[in-house]
Amino acid sequence: MLIISAGAVIVIGIIQVGIQGQREGITANNAVSAYETEIRNKAFTAAQITMERINESGGSWHPTKSSPWIEEIDGDSISLYYNLIKSTSTGAFSSLQGDTLEIYASSWYQNPLTNKKESIDIITTYVKTAMHFVPEFQSAMSLAVGEHDFSFAASGSALISGNDASGTCPSKPAMTVRDEGSADKITGADNFVEWLSGGDNSEHFESDSAAIAVDPDISYEPVDELVARLAQMNEVVKVSGNYKGSMGTADNPGVFFVEDYAKLTGGISEGYGIMVVRTNGELEYEGELSVAGNFTFNGLVIFENAYTMTGRGTPRINGSVLVGKTENNYSNFDIDLGGTIDIQYDCTAEKYAQLASASMLKQNRYVRLSTFE
Repeated sequence: MLIISAGAVIVIGIIQVGIQGQREGITANNAVSAYETEIRNKAFTAAQITMERINESGGSWHPTKSSPWIEEIDGDSISLYYNLIKSTSTGAFSSLQGDTLEIYASSWYQNPLTNKKESIDIITTYVKTAMHFVPEFQSAMSLAVGEHDFSFAASGSALISGNDASGTCPSKPAMTVRDEGSADKITGADNFVEWLSGGDNSEHFESDSAAIAVDPDISYEPVDELVARLAQMNEVVKVSGNYKGSMGTADNPGVFFVEDYAKLTGGISEGYGIMVVRTNGELEYEGELSVAGNFTFNGLVIFENAYTMTGRGTPRINGSVLVGKTENNYSNFDIDLGGTIDIQYDCTAEKYAQLASASMLKQNRYVRLSTFE
């Protein structure tokens, strides 16, 4: 019996040693697994830093396979480079299309089991698109203010049209307002007697969608953030007085700020991009401009806390006009459209605004497609 008991003790001891060894092995493997996870996280951190550096440099920072970026992150070495696969799109709007970014990151670490230096190689693919913050155009003219924040009058041959000028997109409302009171204010103006008498009011509004749409969700956000960002850029053009400078081109649309009285004069015939009329701003299309002929601005025109939009002569806005406010002491915005001013929805002009914003902000949005080792 003693011999049997002794044998049993030996067996149990062997089992305990085996279990202890398994525990140690599991613990060691868990430690390695946790460490590898940490290393992977550091590789992803390097990828995030890569995106920031691309944005900060405007794309000029470009480590390659033969000349990678090597960095130490929390004590571990990271080597990284990326390949940029450009979109096949061509033309002025190609930069708005998504490019493919392949980031190759390698992390080295000391394996606690083998005490050898090993690496983890991670390939992450992203779609990179330029950030522009320009919201989708809702109509030819949108009033993101209440009924007590504006006055409206139209006369002559002034026309606001929600039918897409390019002929490639569905029609939008000619005008979008926030509440029924605003719609009643517009249709009840003295110059809209034919609307009240049952006419179709085609003299000043036209759209295959709706003449005036009421959307309680219409908001000036996040356009206010876009304007605040753009205002900090040195490249924006300040328009004031009798302005005779450039207003951008189709290939290089710009961002223009009117913060005081401005009159577009001289030989200016076209403009492209974004025009922001801000506090104390007053934009007037008349004088020499009406003599010069048909000035056309293609893109987004924003009135932020502005006072006056006076339409005289023969100007045309292809794209959209947005009226909004950020100040509680904002006074009435006076909309006085006359002559032959034409505000025409154009979805192609929306891209001019997007391109102008993207070129100015030089920021990108990254959407991860895949990750593998």
